[in-house]
Amino acid sequence: MGEQLHKRRLGRTEIMVTEIGIGGLGIISKKLPNREAGVQTVRHALDLGVNWIDTARGYFDAENVIGDAIQGRDRQSFTLVSKSYLRTGSLAYRDLETSLASLKVDYVDMYQVHHVQYQSELEQVLAPKGALDALETARKEGLVRHIGITSHHTRVLARALDTGRFDTVMFPFSPIERDGLNEVYDAAKRNDVGIIAMKVLAAGKLTSVEEAIQFVLAHDISTCALGCTTTEHVDRDVAAAIAFHSLTPEQVDRLRKAEMKIEDKFCRRCRICELRCPMQIPIADVFRCEDYLVLNATYARNEYRALDKHVPDCIGCGECEIACPYGLSVNDDMQRAHRRLTAGKFEDVSVNTLRKIGIYDIARKAYFALGGRLPER
Repeated sequence: MGEQLHKRRLGRTEIMVTEIGIGGLGIISKKLPNREAGVQTVRHALDLGVNWIDTARGYFDAENVIGDAIQGRDRQSFTLVSKSYLRTGSLAYRDLETSLASLKVDYVDMYQVHHVQYQSELEQVLAPKGALDALETARKEGLVRHIGITSHHTRVLARALDTGRFDTVMFPFSPIERDGLNEVYDAAKRNDVGIIAMKVLAAGKLTSVEEAIQFVLAHDISTCALGCTTTEHVDRDVAAAIAFHSLTPEQVDRLRKAEMKIEDKFCRRCRICELRCPMQIPIADVFRCEDYLVLNATYARNEYRALDKHVPDCIGCGECEIACPYGLSVNDDMQRAHRRLTAGKFEDVSVNTLRKIGIYDIARKAYFALGGRLPER
């Protein structure tokens, strides 16, 4: 037998998890020719020793695919995780029940409150009869062993962790997305919370896969969830994780500190261009907002509107493009981002209003239950 995947402690849960896990969004039917292809990808990961499986109610049919894949497996040999977008207790509990039925299991090792982007959402989750109350009840009933939280907004996560009520935290971390890491990391360490990295390949933008995975593993995280779609992806990612342990301490230290030399053409958030911008436009944040359109469009556009300066403030001096070490067409790219981030006004008014009056969860669930689809971004 070849080298084995290494494991790390998942914070105060004391679960030992493999350094890489498989993410459910990669094996949905929308991305594969049939369900069996997804089943085989998950089974292959388990055969290679991967013991972290992450999915969500919002990942289309991923829970059903995973439920088929784990049949006949030793339930103690892997950590099964799902999550719910819903913020109110009764709805979150119902989502958990649906997750258990779809996964064909009696319990999940971890259930996460999914994609908490705003302080107001966190307050809903933490409120009496909120999602967290319901999950804590489910834990007492043996349906859930541990409770986590996920977000792309590090300030919200730091506040959540300091409540002491979450066992794990999941957020984007990659060679090009490091903003706010220290704030979340410090809160996680204060509370002995397990750290799960997502978007390690920057939603597929990073093609230097081995380097990206090893960059993340060079930091003090517990595991990273990777969106493997095929068995070949699993082989590649497992090999990268195993190879990480052949690096010398000096190589690991350089990997952790250095900027990756990636040939792909996209913003790395280095912010060098911003130092030259006479209008002080937060260029990296403009592109960060654009990237989030595919995940949560209204959130992305709200974040863009909240910036101090916007793309129309640009005077076209070209200093940003002169400064960009990656040769990007910054001006053209910003104009494209602005067009995308100023569309969807009706959607934003609807979503923001539903959030304000507290019925967004119900409306969102009804929309997808009736066959609604995510709009093109």
